[in-house]
Amino acid sequence: MPQYFGKLQTTEQPWSIIGSVQSIDKTDSLRDSCASRTIHFNCTNSSLNISILAPNLIRVRMSPNPPHLGRARRHRPYKGEEEIIDQPPLNKGGLGGVESRSHSITVPDEEWEIIPFEVRETDEKIEIETSQILISVKRDRTSIECFDKSGKPFASDCDPSMGWRTGATAGWKRIEADEHFYGFGQRTGFLDKLSEVKTNWTTDSLDYNSLTDEMYQAIAFYIAMNPDRAYGIFFNTTFWSQFDIGAQQPGVLRMETRGPELDYYIIYGPEPAQILATYTQLTGRMPLPPKWALGYHQCRWSYESEDIVRELAKEFRDRAIPCDVIHLDIDYMRGYRVFTWSPKRFPDPAKLIADLKAAGFKVVTIVDPGVKYEPEADYEIFDRGVENDYFVRTAEGKLFHGYVWPDKAVFPDFLRPEVRQWWGELHKTLTDVGIAGIWNDMNEPAIAERPFGDGGEHISFPLDAPQGPESDRTTHAETHNLYGLMMAKACAEGLQKVRSGERSFVLTRSGFAGVQRYSSVWMGDNQSQWEHLEMSLPMLCNMGLSGVAFVGCDIGGFAGNATAELFARWMQVGMLYPLMRGHSAMSTAQHEPWVFGSRTEKICREYINLRYQLLPYIYTLFWEAATTGTPILRPLLYHFPRDRATYHLYDQVLLGPSLMAAPVYRPGVEHRAVYLPEGTWYDWWTGECYQGPMHILAYAPLERMPLYVRGGGIMAIAPVKQFVSEEPLESLKMRIWPGSGEWTFYEDDGHSFEHEQGVWATTNYKVYLEGEKIIVEIAAREGQFSISEREVIVEVVGVGEQRFTDDGTARRLTFG
Repeated sequence: MPQYFGKLQTTEQPWSIIGSVQSIDKTDSLRDSCASRTIHFNCTNSSLNISILAPNLIRVRMSPNPPHLGRARRHRPYKGEEEIIDQPPLNKGGLGGVESRSHSITVPDEEWEIIPFEVRETDEKIEIETSQILISVKRDRTSIECFDKSGKPFASDCDPSMGWRTGATAGWKRIEADEHFYGFGQRTGFLDKLSEVKTNWTTDSLDYNSLTDEMYQAIAFYIAMNPDRAYGIFFNTTFWSQFDIGAQQPGVLRMETRGPELDYYIIYGPEPAQILATYTQLTGRMPLPPKWALGYHQCRWSYESEDIVRELAKEFRDRAIPCDVIHLDIDYMRGYRVFTWSPKRFPDPAKLIADLKAAGFKVVTIVDPGVKYEPEADYEIFDRGVENDYFVRTAEGKLFHGYVWPDKAVFPDFLRPEVRQWWGELHKTLTDVGIAGIWNDMNEPAIAERPFGDGGEHISFPLDAPQGPESDRTTHAETHNLYGLMMAKACAEGLQKVRSGERSFVLTRSGFAGVQRYSSVWMGDNQSQWEHLEMSLPMLCNMGLSGVAFVGCDIGGFAGNATAELFARWMQVGMLYPLMRGHSAMSTAQHEPWVFGSRTEKICREYINLRYQLLPYIYTLFWEAATTGTPILRPLLYHFPRDRATYHLYDQVLLGPSLMAAPVYRPGVEHRAVYLPEGTWYDWWTGECYQGPMHILAYAPLERMPLYVRGGGIMAIAPVKQFVSEEPLESLKMRIWPGSGEWTFYEDDGHSFEHEQGVWATTNYKVYLEGEKIIVEIAAREGQFSISEREVIVEVVGVGEQRFTDDGTARRLTFG
């Protein structure tokens, strides 16, 4: 092929391709009772294992190499020299070794319940059949084909199927007709990723745009859909990896890793809900956060003094704009030293936080991984870390250092459990003065080669830097993507210990698959541009489709100055974000809700009020996410997977199953096209009824974001509060839209872990038509959580309402 002007011609190193199947290993117990999970395929030049973990879940592992083992030794330096520690030999992994890896994030194979499956052999192929899928492995070229029960293919290999070359292994999958691709973790651009390349390598993505590839998060999971079926693939590698979704070769998806083996899971749907339920069973689900974390968060880099924070809190309460959380960025620290307070700007943090608590505010502080390099300065964090050898070292045994906010810094090795425990317990210095949550930043890790003020290039740990416990020592090349995840894990586990009995809030910028188990995630340093407002919805939806439900973007944009119109529109969209946080950079104008004038302030107040009214509904969505892995913010394709019109629809979203928003994301726009899928839809503001599927032109002046509710939708609505715990929920409205529907309302105390011992309550609501009447059935309340008697107003929109004192007994209401 012709080369681009000025570029040297290159020749790709050829792939070695997996050979034919010579035999398979299976025991009598496998044939007769299916007591084993794994079938081992002996190929001419490699090994292949297929493990059956669930009726819709298989694991595929191919390796051309055996595992390697090693031993460790250590010596002290000569007098006057920096300590140099010999690093233990590395655990290379390989088939049979990954389950024992200390940094594995998936449920081990042996913990899955044994399920029945059948194995059949012919001269041409080996077939493995479960109750949901059929896997066929061709003998001559060892390729895998998957079929649903109707015989339709999915996740099938191409020719070649699997291979390796120096420093890489790869697999090739066939892209079926009319197939579309979603998830891939944190991604810019539109919703569908067909014909794109997606690299999994955590990176400080400052100034990202719609063409940016590597991002703060690295989650190698996707969902492939067409109108007949859907499946997911989790690429189980922590090394650098990449998906080419038909970009280089149309019709072919390549997944490649720089790890020593090909290891991935196939999850059959047939719809996204089943895929995500299984995927989050594999990688973990989010814990239920404290209810206050669902309120509005206010942040800036920085509210740099106690006086400014107090004035900020006063403005919110004086202006009757609800707010639960104030974030403190890096300037609360003494010279950017983690786990310290500035004695000048924050002379009495305990009193400040106590006063804020009395006014209904929680405080979240930022914590970065870089520890200031400060020998003989009585900085205990540095001293203890060096004394116990907790910081990352180079392959030669020297302390690795780079430059972050405190200038020269060293970095904890969060891959080691003893380091995570130490780091987690350090948070007691913050929680002892009343801090309720922690915000982890700069943890890709983001490092410069020289002091920040001097410019310079971004660097990372050397790829050969040893990390992890001595029993499972590996290199940064394998663990780079895990650094932010393991920092979040250290933080979450530490807070659970030091804030005994109270749920905490954790926020992280960087992470990996499974990050939902420890932290919420925001999309990093976005910009005050209309394009970034537009891009926020597909970004968050794809995160939800990657198992991470508690997500948000900086409302108003972090970098640059928002206009009043942009800020108003962004606050409307931000009301839908699972994490609703306003944030802006120090070099920008102020971005609080009242700084853009009275019209914008009124809009912000109205939509933050609406957020607080919807909190009972939203909290139930968080419970669903915590128990089933269901996203909170959902693209329309999640609930309408057979409707092709939803496959590219990135600018309309569903908050839960019932509430659909069609935001405005361009300046000067007062009308926009809205697609209403099949079913009955009601305008939230006017009650006007539409019968889908159809397109409408919605009127959307600056004060209005188009909102629609599905017929049969049921939502719990609370009175407006200035903060979540301002007063008990003594009155509750259940808004129900005519049609057929069912919804379970979840409640607990919102702050303790008692819900994990069964101290919760659920109430099931059902609405349906009976002749000309609308019937609302309310089941008896279940669970051990005690709820005081309260007034409940059941409103069937456009029909009427009924009131009763809720004592938890079953009821049947008739309307019309």
